[in-house]
Amino acid sequence: MRLLMVRSLTLTWLGLVALTLTGWWLGHQPGSNVVQPAWLPGAVLLLSAIKGQWVIDHFMGMKTAPTGFRMAVSGWLVTVLCTIALLL
Repeated sequence: MRLLMVRSLTLTWLGLVALTLTGWWLGHQPGSNVVQPAWLPGAVLLLSAIKGQWVIDHFMGMKTAPTGFRMAVSGWLVTVLCTIALLL
């Protein structure tokens, strides 16, 4: 049981690293500092949303938490990401 949990967290961590590297790669394309594609900020925010929800579910233990707690924390994530999107 413990080995399965460690393996799940390790795979989640590797997924987070992969998404982080993908976001970095998207932002460091040749010419991206001169002309930024219109979809790039949305793609980075989407990657951030996925990563944030994974952290909430797996590392904060909210996957098995009562619905109210999980909705509150996920709602906070959505609020932060929407605020950032409005400020872009």
